[in-house]
Amino acid sequence: DNLVEKFIEKSWENGVDVFRIFDSLNWIPSMEVSIKAVRERTQGIAEACFCYTGDILDPKRQKYSLNYYLDLARRLEDAGAHILGIKDMAGLLKPYAAEVLIKELKQAVDIPIHLHTHDTSSVQCATYLKSIEAGVDVVDVALASLSGLTSQPNFNVLVESLKNTPYEVKTDVGSLNAFSYYWENV
Repeated sequence: DNLVEKFIEKSWENGVDVFRIFDSLNWIPSMEVSIKAVRERTQGIAEACFCYTGDILDPKRQKYSLNYYLDLARRLEDAGAHILGIKDMAGLLKPYAAEVLIKELKQAVDIPIHLHTHDTSSVQCATYLKSIEAGVDVVDVALASLSGLTSQPNFNVLVESLKNTPYEVKTDVGSLNAFSYYWENV
């Protein structure tokens, strides 16, 4: 525990201000030390995450159910998380499951919800669209040339997809494209 606490202190001193805290098995006791250290030893933000797996819409898959994730979210909020993160490390969260999950989480906790996914299945831009409609607060993206597969969903496409909707983000797509072309050449 003292190593984790010192790491967090030194990270804060060197400019880290958001600490993404997770355990690959969603074991909350292993996250509590980090959450407490962020809250008591820094002025940073403790983003406690659960790792998503399974399919909450499949009634045959009962272990990782909607209630499982709602319980985790409540426990992470109670442990002191400033932000709830959903870490979809394999791109398993499908669009309609995301809609249900985000809507229910918004009812279960009072802290912002951040969805992080990898575009391994190539459907995650649609997952983001349904999540945004459901009220997610933050999503992670990557420039077009750096997106997809094990990276995050395409930033340029998401911005274009949201144009002329209530969710529009005022972003210069020409600038995004210029940066994307630059990194594609690199």
